[in-house]
Amino acid sequence: MDKKKIMNWVIAIILAIGYLTISIVFDTWTYSWIIWIIYAIYRFVAK
Repeated sequence: MDKKKIMNWVIAIILAIGYLTISIVFDTWTYSWIIWIIYAIYRFVAK
């Protein structure tokens, strides 16, 4: 894999861990779909 692809995976994993931690600690599961839609749009535009 090239460096950019590895960096994208590292960022995605860090965001997922942070997201899960915040969701569990603050019990914000009801807003999770908003976060994932924003992330999906970002990934689509970033390509």
